[in-house]
Amino acid sequence: MGKTQRTTVLKVALFWGSFWVLLFALRSVPVPMFPTFGTLLVGSVGTLGAVILVRAFLKSESDTFADIRLVWDSGSPRRFLLGSVVGVALMGLMLVVIVTLSGLAVESTPDPNYWNAIGVSMLVLFVLALMEEIVFRSYPLVRLFDAFGVRSSIYCTSLFFALYHGVDPANLLGPGVWGILFGLAAIASRGIALPLGIHCGLNWMQSLFGMKTQFATSLWTIVPGPGEGSVSPEVIGRVLQVVLLVSGVVLVELYIRKHPESATTVDDRFAA
Repeated sequence: MGKTQRTTVLKVALFWGSFWVLLFALRSVPVPMFPTFGTLLVGSVGTLGAVILVRAFLKSESDTFADIRLVWDSGSPRRFLLGSVVGVALMGLMLVVIVTLSGLAVESTPDPNYWNAIGVSMLVLFVLALMEEIVFRSYPLVRLFDAFGVRSSIYCTSLFFALYHGVDPANLLGPGVWGILFGLAAIASRGIALPLGIHCGLNWMQSLFGMKTQFATSLWTIVPGPGEGSVSPEVIGRVLQVVLLVSGVVLVELYIRKHPESATTVDDRFAA
């Protein structure tokens, strides 16, 4: 590992460490209000804090948001919308497979609160996803990509994205796998709009089906069905996560085959 790479690792570690201190402080402050609004407030302040941290690190390097492609451009809404459709479709397909093979059933929520289930959930989940995309797929991903190439940058940010969700091996096949897809989407699209859309679409579908009730009410609930499925939903979920992991690794390698220079460091690219 060269000097530039060591410096990059230290800076990214310091960036993540600073954010975790900020997040710990925010979550330690008692918020005397509704849990959903408290989550929105923490997410909003966390997002602002993440932006300030990125700006501080960039300023120390005489760079700007544009240098790491953390900017709004005319294509951002289109990429976000595309990502949202992809996220909704992926999670919808996974839920269909799990429900069909496990014998579960889907029931409508009695007297659903549409404003809460749709509007509030979209707002809260957007803010939280934006915070996480800035923290993992902006400054850290770009700097690691420049120093180590596409593989190391994606797998490293994915690992810490999993740890951010809790020190649990199961998170490696949950958030960790999604982190691979988010990271590749960010590198391939040169920005966070596409992975942000995918991220929001996934979380929103989970919320609509009662899998994120800590943020909003649901429109549907997955319940035991009249018959017993041949496979438990937990096993089906793990299999789907492994399929996503393999798919993510294959997509990374296909990207490298199409862009062989992405597997090298930025110094090697300039030297070539």
